[in-house]
Amino acid sequence: MGVRRVLVYCADHRCSHSVILDADPWGDEVRLSDLEPRFVCQACGQRGADIRALFTDAPAPVKRPIRS
Repeated sequence: MGVRRVLVYCADHRCSHSVILDADPWGDEVRLSDLEPRFVCQACGQRGADIRALFTDAPAPVKRPIRS
């Protein structure tokens, strides 16, 4: 699909923390839905995330990184 970056949102709708990550470490065969449960929000500690492909170069707010 050629996605180079992804937008990762905290799974807790009350937190609303998001971050843009480079998608290059994951191959094209990796499904985003398989990665979602592996993320932990650095803002609130919630496990799980909603991950969306970022098809634009427009910057998005980045607060703190989310680790996987």
